[in-house]
Amino acid sequence: MGMISWRAGATVIGCRENTAEFVDKLLRSRRPVAGIVTISEVTANKNGVPAWADLDALFGRDIPVHVATSYRLDGKLDIASLSEVRADVGFCIGWQRLLPSWFLALHRNGVFGMHASAALLPDGRGRSPINWGLIEGAGVLHAHLFRYSDEPDTGDLLSVTPIRVEPHDDIQTLQQKARVVFNDEIDHHWDDLASGTPSLTPLRSPVAGDRVYPKRCPDDGAIDWSWSALRVTDWVRAQTRPYPGAFATYENARYHVWRCGPAGIDHDLPPGTVLDTFSDGKCIVACGDHESVHLLDHDLPSSLSEGQRVGTDL
Repeated sequence: MGMISWRAGATVIGCRENTAEFVDKLLRSRRPVAGIVTISEVTANKNGVPAWADLDALFGRDIPVHVATSYRLDGKLDIASLSEVRADVGFCIGWQRLLPSWFLALHRNGVFGMHASAALLPDGRGRSPINWGLIEGAGVLHAHLFRYSDEPDTGDLLSVTPIRVEPHDDIQTLQQKARVVFNDEIDHHWDDLASGTPSLTPLRSPVAGDRVYPKRCPDDGAIDWSWSALRVTDWVRAQTRPYPGAFATYENARYHVWRCGPAGIDHDLPPGTVLDTFSDGKCIVACGDHESVHLLDHDLPSSLSEGQRVGTDL
């Protein structure tokens, strides 16, 4: 792995499908891309990265691509290879790790990324903010475009754009909408970002009560059927594809629910009881407050029948 010398234009740091879409948008807009920093599929799988994209295969013929040995960019080979980069500006999209200060310093005008959360930063810092926003039933996300600093989600703001959370939205559609906002804001501010003259606003200092969201993992997706129908629905749409998914257990096996909605059918049965099943595979399950949810996309077994129970702690 040789030393890289990118001397102008923008670098893009990411490893997911939305990274590929962003790079494609830059190229179609004739924006100069100096190089791409990404990770291999092996590294992505090791770190549980959803919707990984092979950026080297997609763009490597036309743009220099560095496939990092470490997702944290702390490997000796990565540091040695990238230390001579001198790009104008960097854009981070689809990269779920902090960028080290030595890497940020390689960009003359800094590295910019987005944090879309239900609250205005610094409230709502941390991991998986869109997932958490859906879990909390947010009606609006705030898409913060900001310059990265050494601390997570604390850099100076370039812009804040509201994104409405519609009833049909899930984690995938909201990430797509956030990518549209990111593209538009980068395009609108391109000249200032490339020349180092953007108008930035410092964030307020964190205060007691500001939330810092923790990392989520596949085991965090268990459905509690005692919740209300709306909470179960929000829980499911926050973790649907390309994420590992919300799940319930049946006969000591784990099954995923990918899409559901309030069924509007009252009952007096224990939460998790199957109220009815249908020939197309859909079913209605009892939840809390005498409410029920309509499971529209799931992998529960077809043998499931009325009166049986699904759950995680029956």
